[in-house]
This record gives sequence, structure tokens and C-alpha cells, in this order.
Amino acid sequence: MSLVSPMVRTAIIVRDLEQSTAFYKDIFELDDVYAEGSLTHATAAKLLGVPPETRTRYRILRATTMNKGMVGLFELSCPASPAFDKQSQSCNIGEACLVFYCADLDVVHDRLISGNHLVLCPPTHLEVDIEGGAIKAAGRGQREMTFRDLDGVMVNLIERDPSSED
Repeated sequence: MSLVSPMVRTAIIVRDLEQSTAFYKDIFELDDVYAEGSLTHATAAKLLGVPPETRTRYRILRATTMNKGMVGLFELSCPASPAFDKQSQSCNIGEACLVFYCADLDVVHDRLISGNHLVLCPPTHLEVDIEGGAIKAAGRGQREMTFRDLDGVMVNLIERDPSSED
């Protein structure tokens, strides 16, 4: 038995829960709400490192009924958490990047452009030289793209069947 499971979900602190929910439903088609509500227990503030009076609303989205790869959106208020400075046009030290498989990058790219969202790199072919690890093939490549969500979270999409186990 492993000590740690595969990642269950990522938690993103957002400015506006409703706008971020709409973004993730529209762009990612994460239409199933796994859970939503308010975190009122004192432990929630401790886990988030915020003052005990902070109000926390949340919504956890998923693409299927599988409890893996979910996106948790958390809106903090009274007081709100401050944004941190980062370079929006590139990656930053300490920054995480959400990575998803996507069946059609062009569809997502068109949605992002029509919504005036920040696309860092449009769909482009990436050549990958694999020198080790579980995948023992060299010269693999695929189309990928990167963009930022409404709160500046970096997202990378790889054009591959979303149901793929590889």
C-alpha cells in the first residue's frame, strides 16, 4: 500500500466563486459539483492559515463521478486573502501549473480567445525527449497550450484522449 494516493484535487483560492465556477465549467466542462458550501469550523481557518473570522465559501468541481482530478474553488472574505505578485506572461518560482488532457485544443483556445482570457502559448507541437522514467520512448511529442485562469493560475493542456491512462 502506498503512503500517499494519486492527487485527488487541487484547491484554488479565487476572488469570485461564481465567476471562477463559470470559467471552469465553460472551459473545462467540469459540470458535476462534488460538494459546495461554507467552511465554518475553526480548523478550516487553521488549515488555510487565515484569521479565524475569515468566511470561506467553496465549490468542488469534477468532470465525472470519479473522485480524482477535481478542482476545488475557495473564496475567502472578511478578510479576503491578498493576491501575490508574479509575472503573468511566464512561469514563476513556487508556482504550480494545472495539467489536463484535452481532446481538442482548438475548441478550448477559441473559448479562451472569445472570452478575452490570457493565452500564454496557443496550441503548438512540443517535441519531448524522454531519457528515463516509466515511459521508455524517445522523441515523443504532442500538441500543448498554456493559459491563465481568472485568478492567474497557470494551466497546461495536452492534446490527448482525456480518458487515457498514459
